[in-house]
Amino acid sequence: MQPFPEKLVEIGVAIASVIGLLILIAPTFGVKPKPTADGWRFPVKPTCLLLYYLALCGGMGAVAFSSSQLLAYGVSNRLAWAGFAFGFLLVPLVLADWPEALVLDPRGLVEGDCASSRILWQELNHVREYRIRCDHGFVIEGTGGKSLVVADIAYDAAAVLHHLLQWRPVPYYSLREGMPSISILSDHQSR
Repeated sequence: MQPFPEKLVEIGVAIASVIGLLILIAPTFGVKPKPTADGWRFPVKPTCLLLYYLALCGGMGAVAFSSSQLLAYGVSNRLAWAGFAFGFLLVPLVLADWPEALVLDPRGLVEGDCASSRILWQELNHVREYRIRCDHGFVIEGTGGKSLVVADIAYDAAAVLHHLLQWRPVPYYSLREGMPSISILSDHQSR
């Protein structure tokens, strides 16, 4: 028994979308930290990019499906409005938080080419480890409240930390050591 042509079209579209998604993230498969002329470039892991693409496609799909439901059944469908609002909020959220490659150069560390997220070497205070459920990594903190999170789900956090500490010696606090207390009370008691 042969499947209907509509089924073949649906299967073909699904296969084409999976191949297209793989083509989008394929250049980052197996990519290691790259030495550049004046530093290092750490690419985003392909699994992290895949999550972002899936979230982006999910948001656009929610908007498309909900708007088709609103057009078909009228604007009184509350579930369609909820799906439309969810997708409408998810898409800009994903695009605003899109991961970019980390660049380590003589001026400091920056995510992508965003100058506002650059932490200069003079501003670098310390590096601390963090662990949240299944993810871990470290946070680079600078003066003025600047911080850059290097999550292991998005980057090769061990390689970034290794190159960072080789490039510039900074205080590094792991979870086992704990950060030294900066409380006024503890300073007063120690005197």
